[in-house]
Amino acid sequence: MKKVYLLSLLTVLFVGLVILIKTNSFVALDTSIGKAVYSIHDLGMVSVLKWIGMLGSTTGIIIVLFLFMIIFAFITKSFVPPVILFSSVLIGNIGNKLLKALIERERPSFVDHMEDGFSFPSGHVMVGLLLFGMIAYYLAGASHSKRMKQTIISSACILLLLIGLSRLLEGEHFITDVIGGFIAGGIFLLGMIAIDKIVHTKISERKVQKDVAL
Repeated sequence: MKKVYLLSLLTVLFVGLVILIKTNSFVALDTSIGKAVYSIHDLGMVSVLKWIGMLGSTTGIIIVLFLFMIIFAFITKSFVPPVILFSSVLIGNIGNKLLKALIERERPSFVDHMEDGFSFPSGHVMVGLLLFGMIAYYLAGASHSKRMKQTIISSACILLLLIGLSRLLEGEHFITDVIGGFIAGGIFLLGMIAIDKIVHTKISERKVQKDVAL
């Protein structure tokens, strides 16, 4: 039930954020924050964040995705985690493109953009959250140490926050685009985790039925 409540809360927050964006309620604040963050994008430490941000790019996502698909297939000796991981990224990417097409928010106007397309929600953040969220879910699930589980989840959260910050530093998104990416990514992540559990339950039930039949 907790996950149902969390899913409902995230959905309400996302719809509310979309309404505020469509009514231009955050334009002034978004622009002020965006300009302030973008003004420090040439500092040395920022270049490190830009490299981290590349993990949320198409190239970064593809490399990490196939790397962990191979790792999970080897470790689990099962096709389920790799397929679920691939499906998460695919569904997240399609969902992000659909949301951007529906909401049609332009990117910040105070910087020349290297990327085309609409701005809300951030694709780097949304798809990145799905990928690294599912990776953390599988790794934490395979760990028997509570401390290790916490370390895995905390590391994933920090990485995702840095990816979100990198998008602001590059001026590619407003802060509400990044927040929207986290919320939308969270909604999709809960859905994919639910699907993963259903699939594993079905597989377990079939194994039991086969054992009984024998």
